[in-house]
Amino acid sequence: MAKKTQPAAPAEVLQYDPKGHIDTAAFERIGTDTADMEAIARPSISFWKDAFNRVRRSPTAVICTILLVILIIGAIFIPFFSTFSISQQNVAFSNKPPMSVDSLTNGVHIFGTDALGRDIWVRTWAGARVSLTVAFAVAIIDCLVGVIYGGVSGYFGGAVDNVMMRIVEIISGIPYLIIVMLLMIVMDRGLGSIIIAYSITGWTGMARLVRGQVMSLKEQEFLIAAQAMGAKPRRIIGRHLVPNILSVIIVNVTLDIPNIIFTEAFLSMLGLGIAPPNSSWGILANDGIAVFQQYPFELVVPALFICVTMLSFNLLGDQLRDAFDPKLRR
Repeated sequence: MAKKTQPAAPAEVLQYDPKGHIDTAAFERIGTDTADMEAIARPSISFWKDAFNRVRRSPTAVICTILLVILIIGAIFIPFFSTFSISQQNVAFSNKPPMSVDSLTNGVHIFGTDALGRDIWVRTWAGARVSLTVAFAVAIIDCLVGVIYGGVSGYFGGAVDNVMMRIVEIISGIPYLIIVMLLMIVMDRGLGSIIIAYSITGWTGMARLVRGQVMSLKEQEFLIAAQAMGAKPRRIIGRHLVPNILSVIIVNVTLDIPNIIFTEAFLSMLGLGIAPPNSSWGILANDGIAVFQQYPFELVVPALFICVTMLSFNLLGDQLRDAFDPKLRR
């Protein structure tokens, strides 16, 4: 037979004392555990390493980075090792569909040929080289000029800031298309004209962004301490302000590159880009529009490259913005 269990003894109940006295015998002194107090609940990690880990754990960021790396490598090497050249023409073999075999060279036109018999595959990758060169060159120039201009304006403030911001507003009010057209009158069509034309007005957005960030940081304690120690404005801007807004700058540059790529393609479609027989995505799209109903692949190929590139940069920029946000740190 099962043994009968004895009922548990009732817990001791503290009686209410109107005078507020507490019976210390009813309590047990535990003390402090110094080992738990000094234990590290979370390993120390830097801001940049934490941001990199978050980007690495994002499938979207990884896929976009892989696509952009493939695009950059292909733009550099494929035109060099391709069977066909950019300007090689064969009118007898014009407007051929993708994967057509050239009877003269026995080479395969992976993306087909255009109206002049030129290989669209090599011209597409050559166009990627042009578009990416313009995008990165303009982004670097805009970043350097905008960071320096906005940093000086936001740090000194007052009359200096008012004058510098009025100049930015005047430059921003000039349409870049007018600048491009004026430059085309005095300069030859090419990469230099596009880079100079876009850089003249493109840095104003970065300058405004940096100015706002600097004005929000210049009253912080670490900057006051640097000023008290006699640091010069150039050192304060370069060693204290710019590193603290570097994440914002990187995200803005990443999101600005797709706009530059689209602008270059748009100018090339208008005939204001690089001169033939050089190739760019805008020129390929313009040629494909003329024969879109008969040969749609001539427009689909450059349009697809433009869309994938812009989408990859935009998604990567969004992931970087989330990774650099300290509020999302876990």
